[in-house]
Amino acid sequence: MGFNEDLKNQVRDFLAGDYDVRNATSIPSIKDIGFGKKAIEIKMCSLAVDIRNSSKLMDEHKKQTCAKIHKSFLLICSKVIKEYGGKIRSFNGDGLLAFWYASDENINKAVEAAMVIKFLVNEEYSSLFEQYSKIDFGIGLDYGDVFIVRAGISRDDDDNDLVFIGKCVNYSVAIADQAKGPKHVEISPEVYGKLDNRHKIGKNSEGNTVSMWSDGAVIWKDIKYPSKLTNWFFRI
Repeated sequence: MGFNEDLKNQVRDFLAGDYDVRNATSIPSIKDIGFGKKAIEIKMCSLAVDIRNSSKLMDEHKKQTCAKIHKSFLLICSKVIKEYGGKIRSFNGDGLLAFWYASDENINKAVEAAMVIKFLVNEEYSSLFEQYSKIDFGIGLDYGDVFIVRAGISRDDDDNDLVFIGKCVNYSVAIADQAKGPKHVEISPEVYGKLDNRHKIGKNSEGNTVSMWSDGAVIWKDIKYPSKLTNWFFRI
């Protein structure tokens, strides 16, 4: 059978009939989903991170310096996400995507992870980055139902990966793409509705109880959606 005919048969198979879908309560790895017509459906909290003006960094610094900045920033994000129970499933050069199973507790953990990243990058380690360049970044969070399949070419680990299909994934990326300092962390109203008081209310410098969050807006698919933004962070 020739290349074209073999490929056409595989495409026909993938497009025809139903997939074997199972529900899950933990974030799958690539080994958890077969390459054929298999899928997992899960309710997830999606966290996206994106560096602002990464192309400007390339213009201002040598490639090795840019690599140092990106590698260090993504290390901080990765370590914090893992510490708070998240699973990283995608790196895209100047950012990443991470997921939690969307229980109320885990949504609060995801938001706290974002606020810890804000503290470490913008406060605790700021001077380390500023020897090269001050980093601006955005972190976006949303949650919802996600359909996961394994796509690419089978039998070659370098040529296939998981694909996450769901509004919350795309929307968290859109939020992260627009969020910026000083309010680096931005979340959907749905995520905000799941937050407990520890992640919603704090005390200002005068000792008064105040909301950590202000109203914002995200432009997604040419439509303006409400959001919540914060300049607050959690120290570790």
